Amino acid sequence: MSKPQQATKSLDFKNSFLDMTELIRSIQRADGNPACFGTAQGYCDQVNCAWRRYCLEKPQQFLNGGKTHEDE
Repeated sequence: MSKPQQATKSLDFKNSFLDMTELIRSIQRADGNPACFGTAQGYCDQVNCAWRRYCLEKPQQFLNGGKTHEDE
């Protein structure tokens, strides 16, 4: 396989994964909330947002399926 083909194949591999943060922000927009998932720094005034709890806890832990860097 040539280098351009290898590069294209690796790009396809990277694009095959879902960006969970962007997905959740899309859902927030659809629900009429600001698309701010993962930006809260200990406080969030969006009390009706379905994702608020996850924002205020540890979004990275939520996005990694409950695993932390210490678990790896």
